[in-house]
Amino acid sequence: MIAALAAACFTMSAQNKGDMAVGGVIGLSGGSATISYSNNGTTSSDKSSSPTLFEFSPEFSYFVIDNLELSAGLNYALQSEHIGDDGDRKLYMNSNIAMFTIGANYYIPLVDGILYYTPGVKFGFGGGSNVIQTSADRTVNTKIPFAFGFDAELGSVEFKPLEFLGVSLNFLDLSVTYATTGEGNGKTATTNFAAGFNYGMSAGVKYYF
Repeated sequence: MIAALAAACFTMSAQNKGDMAVGGVIGLSGGSATISYSNNGTTSSDKSSSPTLFEFSPEFSYFVIDNLELSAGLNYALQSEHIGDDGDRKLYMNSNIAMFTIGANYYIPLVDGILYYTPGVKFGFGGGSNVIQTSADRTVNTKIPFAFGFDAELGSVEFKPLEFLGVSLNFLDLSVTYATTGEGNGKTATTNFAAGFNYGMSAGVKYYF
């Protein structure tokens, strides 16, 4: 009986066009990065491989017009960067940032009703902390009182095996993150630019209602 009722509910949902959706995205990326530093009027820059980045983003979205989706949600990002060595042990700086995000995606049908190309942009505001390993047995914690992020999803597609279910994949990201760390005279501003082509992928699931 429970299975029959569940199937009936899914069938009814599949018969109605969904203007709203809830879901989440999980991503893992790397790549190359250009980093600029600003501290008490002194600026410098450095080019290096991009840190490893893990992201989780639950969100709610709404189609304001046909094919144009606006979204709001939360984003948690854990970034790990190799900063040196202590003997045989590698040392890392781990950054934890939580943001409130807003975004927009445009759905271009590739196979009508089934497969869509969904390029979009997303902005975020929040804060977090850095955990820096200074030796094999010592770490230093630093606050990130403010962080701003911009992300262009240029390689995003969505597959809809059912009318109420969407599965998304993103193969190409261009992102910019600005963050301030520390307090008072020790405050530092950092800007990261990263391109994630062939270095990362994010996947998500949506339920339409």
